[in-house]
Amino acid sequence: MNLTLNRWPFAGKCAFAALVCAWVFATTAHAQDTVRFLNDWRWEGPAAPLLMANQTTFPKANLDVKVTPGTGSAATVAKVASGEFDMGLGDFSALVEFAAKNPNDAPPVAVYVVYERTPATLFIRKSSAASPAQLAGKKIGAPPFDGGRKLWPIFVESTVVGAPQWQNVDAAQREVQFANGQLDAITGFFFTSMLNIEAAGMSGYDYNVYPFYEAGVRVYGNVILVNPKFLRDNPKTVTRFVRAFHTSFKRALRDTAEAVKYVKQADPKINEPLELRRARLAFDRFVRTAAVLEEGLGTINMARVAEGITTVVRAQKLAVTPNPASIASIEYLPPGADRQAQ
Repeated sequence: MNLTLNRWPFAGKCAFAALVCAWVFATTAHAQDTVRFLNDWRWEGPAAPLLMANQTTFPKANLDVKVTPGTGSAATVAKVASGEFDMGLGDFSALVEFAAKNPNDAPPVAVYVVYERTPATLFIRKSSAASPAQLAGKKIGAPPFDGGRKLWPIFVESTVVGAPQWQNVDAAQREVQFANGQLDAITGFFFTSMLNIEAAGMSGYDYNVYPFYEAGVRVYGNVILVNPKFLRDNPKTVTRFVRAFHTSFKRALRDTAEAVKYVKQADPKINEPLELRRARLAFDRFVRTAAVLEEGLGTINMARVAEGITTVVRAQKLAVTPNPASIASIEYLPPGADRQAQ
């Protein structure tokens, strides 16, 4: 009798335990890894691949990515380094500068190249100077952290440039002051400043454009960065992130108009046709390059990393030259066959 009476409680306990195990397994199987990601700038056209990935390929990769608009690609480097964000889109030159100025701290690590060449560009009002050589004494504006301003010494090595008077200006007012004549010239990202100048009411016929890469300034632009501790603790998460982003990046390059719709969802106030133009300017000039066609989308070339470090150290007269392996890794890239640009 006792055996019969006790059998049911035991069976019930087994059934309950089985349910618990099944629930734990299901929860674990579908658990998403969280990644805090800081973009380089606000939600504009070039952010389309990231915002597309956040609604498509990231969830499929079991990633819960918290995306935040940025305040500048240089600021992203510091915030990823501090651990405030796990990953971000930051400027390669700013990464080199951070590593050189903080030799006792592990710097963020670049794991994927988004812009194969720097978008830093000089814009000159035609009414102020016909060429960079005529900039002597003219007012040129940029925020202190601007990539073009920091790479200026390298730009002037291969271009005849008169010595201008640098003005510290807020990034949000740079193009406005240029358009209304307060500044004779500015430095800024090619696709950001060009369309912001237009939005400020100035015609493209009224100024000249000098991209730094055309003057031989050979450094990477924006790269996907990872906090070193997050990378050490979550290498598989980083690999999944990079591959999921890469998938959406390729899709955004094929159908940029569709990708920009995700930017509109993130910020309904944007001018969608304008941001589509901005995205195409960014992708056509700084993503679909000869090097990318040869080496593949997202590829990190460690020889280029070393060359870029040397360039930035010389431009900024940095006391320390970072080791390329400390700031970049090819370990997390998608397979070579999948990186072929289309």
